Amino acid sequence: MPVSDNQDAVLQLPQNLTVRAISALQQEMLQFIDKNTSTTIELPEDGQVDISFLQVMEAARIYANTAGKYLALASPASGPTLDVLQRSGLLEGFSAADQQFWLHQEVIQ
Repeated sequence: MPVSDNQDAVLQLPQNLTVRAISALQQEMLQFIDKNTSTTIELPEDGQVDISFLQVMEAARIYANTAGKYLALASPASGPTLDVLQRSGLLEGFSAADQQFWLHQEVIQ
């Protein structure tokens, strides 16, 4: 398991990011966010991902924000995560903050 340093801690997610494992992952993420001021999430490059993972990540973003914590992805969503974002239709409704979080894209206004 990852080590927390209360500065910029990195949480490496497991390969299985599906509904079968999401409850344990949710608990681990919340505890990790609670213990750190800044959390960076490392997604597996070729893991199993479904929409339940996107829901947990969105809930974690809201939770971190309301707790005055910082949450970011180590790298832009790609592979299976990007595929699920596309298939779910979420990409089409992304706000500037969503684009920054998931895709590391800045919106030029």
